Amino acid sequence: MKSRTHNPKFSHYTFNLRVLSVVVVIASCLVVLLGRMFYLQILQAEYFSERARHQQQSRITLEPRRGTITDRQGRRLAVSVPVQSLYARPQNIKSPYTVATRIAPLLDINRDKLLKTLRTKRSFVWLKRQLPPEVAQKIKTMDFEGLDFVEEYRRVYPNGEMAGALLGFTGVDSQGLEGLEYQYQDLMAGEPEEVVVERDGTRRVIPHTLPHDLKAQRHSIQLTLDNTIQHYTEAALKRGVETSRADRGVAIVMHSQTGAVLSMATYPQFDPNRYRDFDRSTFLNRAVTVGYEPGSTFKILTIAAALEEKLITPEQEFFCENGAFRFAGEDFHDTSPHENLNIEQIIQKSSNICAIKIGTLISPEKFYEYIRRFGFGSRPESGLSGEALGRVLPLQRWTRVDHASISFGHGILVSPLQLISALNVVAADGKWLPPYIVDHAFSEEGDIILETLDEEGKISKKFGAHDPKQLISAETAQILRKMMISVTQEGGTAVEAAIPGYNVAGKTGTSQVF
Repeated sequence: MKSRTHNPKFSHYTFNLRVLSVVVVIASCLVVLLGRMFYLQILQAEYFSERARHQQQSRITLEPRRGTITDRQGRRLAVSVPVQSLYARPQNIKSPYTVATRIAPLLDINRDKLLKTLRTKRSFVWLKRQLPPEVAQKIKTMDFEGLDFVEEYRRVYPNGEMAGALLGFTGVDSQGLEGLEYQYQDLMAGEPEEVVVERDGTRRVIPHTLPHDLKAQRHSIQLTLDNTIQHYTEAALKRGVETSRADRGVAIVMHSQTGAVLSMATYPQFDPNRYRDFDRSTFLNRAVTVGYEPGSTFKILTIAAALEEKLITPEQEFFCENGAFRFAGEDFHDTSPHENLNIEQIIQKSSNICAIKIGTLISPEKFYEYIRRFGFGSRPESGLSGEALGRVLPLQRWTRVDHASISFGHGILVSPLQLISALNVVAADGKWLPPYIVDHAFSEEGDIILETLDEEGKISKKFGAHDPKQLISAETAQILRKMMISVTQEGGTAVEAAIPGYNVAGKTGTSQVF
């Protein structure tokens, strides 16, 4: 039997070969690993950094806080407050059914409708904007993956219905929809800004990475309106409408020496905080957007033109035809029959017939010139949206009947703001003072702004008082003031407006088109 002999040299060679093989394999692995590391960390570094940034960061568009609206004393009429808005990233929601079932009652949304939204293939969907704080907090405590909040701003009107038709309101995106909010949208809103925020492992926005404030330029506006005067004006208007059983009413208080509007009220009112709960007709600021026949209030302007042209004297008397007068084939009447009245008595008793006789002393051309000079047929340029032109019949279409009717305020349409601006000429010693409602705008830093420029560098908006213009003499204005005081005294048509201890000037008027 042969035995195997052991060869030490062969065994040593085999061992060395095995060790070398292991070393080669390990070295090869190290080379591959180092190569991979070089590829990933050096050659592909930018790619993976970008992917990491994409996972940790995202861009969202935020609206800046809208500027504030204040009254002349700086009291806030409209302000933006921070609120939470809820959105979803549907691809990150593990159980849409559970989420919909839990949060639908809180959002006051139909569960099936919400479930359909959560199952959409879109990467981002709004679920509910501007949530009440307590609702937002309840949803946050549920800690659902795929739901998140972003801070937005909700417009709040601290005084509720006060000046609602004047202020207007904004939509959910802080876009001005009515009133001053609409008129000064660009000034108060600023520009939306895209910002980068960081997210945690569940893709939720890390709160401290949200910017505390946006850089977009936005401004606030200070009105000439006075909160206290506005309150009393609205209360008086409401009483007047209800007492007279009217459908609606308008009242304006203007500073007679500047043209500043101190209050502007319409009735019925609406609350801009809850504008969806009100009829859209209440949104209309009838003080500026609607034209009415001025009726007998227009007689003041007819007499002003005749006095200024020296066609009549204050002491002059006119025969009032005992209340019935036929002119140019048409019959005209007074409310009460009168014989002879002087100019003051014509205003005090409000005679249509005598107004016709005075008005037709003025040539149609000159009368039309005065009508336009007093601002009728032109926008007041008060800074309010929707200003009505009114309606002034073109001169070439005037008939003798038109001439007669316009003399006592029929056949012409004017807005309440146009009318008070024209009659204010009497209070302002014959000067035309353009009405205005915005005293100035101001920046976040407190800089006062009196005008804004458009892209071409031209003035687009001008704030504050405008230069006055002399329309009639101070003497004529003084005569008319005295005559208007008689309207509120014994024998006048507005004795209820008298205030003991004060001289109150006024003029009543009845419109056929209202």
